[in-house]
Amino acid sequence: MNVIVPGVVRDGRVVPDTPLPEEARVEVRIVGPPPEVPPELLAEFEAWGRASDRALQLAEGPAPEGGSDARR
Repeated sequence: MNVIVPGVVRDGRVVPDTPLPEEARVEVRIVGPPPEVPPELLAEFEAWGRASDRALQLAEGPAPEGGSDARR
């Protein structure tokens, strides 16, 4: 049975809003706005994305004439 128990982080520890039973297995999900990413890092991510797109285009493109995939 899954139950959602909200809580907060204090001094690096998760503190639930209601008591949990002993030995309860938990999964923590961070809810809230994503952390702010500096513009320089966003630009780098975009550059990597463009490079990946280009590499995929090259990999999926037609085989060059005379290449190993050329018709015989």
